[in-house]
Amino acid sequence: MSHAAITRRAAVGMLAAAGAGFALFGPRPDSDRAARGRLVIDYWEKWTGHEGRAMQHIVDRYNQSQDRAYVRYFAMAGIDQKSIVAIAGGNPPDIIGMGNFSVPAYAESGAIMPLDDLAAAHSITPDRYAPAVWPMLTHKGRLYAIVNTCGALALFYNRAAFRDAGLDPDAPPRTISELDACHERLVRQSADGRLERVGFLHMEPDWWTWHWGYYFGTSVLTPEGDAAADHPANIRAYQWARSYPQRLGVERTLRFQAGFGFYGTPQHPFLAGQVAMTNQGPWLANLINAYKPDMDYAVAPFPVHDDFYDPDQPAGLLDSDVLVIPRGARHPEEAFRFIAFTQQPENVEFLSAAHCKNSPLATSSADFLASHPNPFVRVHAAVASSPRAFIFPRMRTWEQYVAEFNAAMQRIWRGNAEPAAALAAVRRAGQSQIDEARAAAARRATARAGSSGGAGRGPGSAG
Repeated sequence: MSHAAITRRAAVGMLAAAGAGFALFGPRPDSDRAARGRLVIDYWEKWTGHEGRAMQHIVDRYNQSQDRAYVRYFAMAGIDQKSIVAIAGGNPPDIIGMGNFSVPAYAESGAIMPLDDLAAAHSITPDRYAPAVWPMLTHKGRLYAIVNTCGALALFYNRAAFRDAGLDPDAPPRTISELDACHERLVRQSADGRLERVGFLHMEPDWWTWHWGYYFGTSVLTPEGDAAADHPANIRAYQWARSYPQRLGVERTLRFQAGFGFYGTPQHPFLAGQVAMTNQGPWLANLINAYKPDMDYAVAPFPVHDDFYDPDQPAGLLDSDVLVIPRGARHPEEAFRFIAFTQQPENVEFLSAAHCKNSPLATSSADFLASHPNPFVRVHAAVASSPRAFIFPRMRTWEQYVAEFNAAMQRIWRGNAEPAAALAAVRRAGQSQIDEARAAAARRATARAGSSGGAGRGPGSAG
């Protein structure tokens, strides 16, 4: 094993220790002394705990690598709301860490800076990354963010449960019909009829209620950016989802779900053996390593509709955390120097490994793959590199649109709505939100043109 791999593995182990001793809810007590005579760059991030310690390690590396600037790392809850208030008040930090799905709304409101010129100056280009990564960083043709970490969803399955059900633990389901068959075999109930184990549940977790149609070959938006929630393939996907509680019994399913433990605890239903298969990101391996390191499990690409299956092109959601520079940041060029530092392969791979995630880069080093704490990182990397990897829709009104999906999925899951009707209502509401956002953007463009006498937009304007 190379020195870099040994260093990375040792660092990952160090970061996993509960008493690692980093102060994550503000700068370190000696930060003011360490920063003396240097330009101070304030970086707000949502990560605490293990993930925050890993990011603090990257910050420390940067601070030790040069004497020009000093980055102060602040971890906080409610970062979106606090960032909006700080930007509106004219006193933002220099860097903010956020989810990639927030980029369109922040970009269109002019709350974050375009980064095209700064990225070009540091030779940060699309070819560095897996194909689906760069679109997560851009909006309407402009670059507004740089990736921090990313993870591709895949199917985690319990090999021991497969053996118990008479299934081959080396043959995970590849298609929806195979997933259905495995699920049926894996269901276990008590003598009085209570569910004790199921194969799969679409609402565990309930984090991505909008994405089932993608495994049937469709999207929630048209190519023109209009709402497409009730596309026929989406309707088929939600009819499939509804079939699970229907066959198990809706009330029985809901009672079973009510007994699930929370994510981040040993009582998580996959770790507890209540759910034998789950669609999750690579970060779930962190939970397994921490609470059930001897668990016999494996990971495979999530199954797709039989007509959509291609073993060379797995499908899956690629999610990411990103770094942005807010409008009004005091030191944007120096802030971007730090962001560019985070993109050095050794730093990308250190942070990705510490978070148990696949790398966002186009290629991964042999050491990264060999020493990674997630034994199935290659599966997630293959999904991330696939042309069928999909991302959060790039739309300003995403939060409102996904809220409609969340409500519709609850009604469908509980048997209170037919998928076609529920998804048609989602489309109508989503399209109304899209139309309102377009009209507002047109009004802003007209107002800008009038106030500038027809001059071009400034660099902080909405894309």
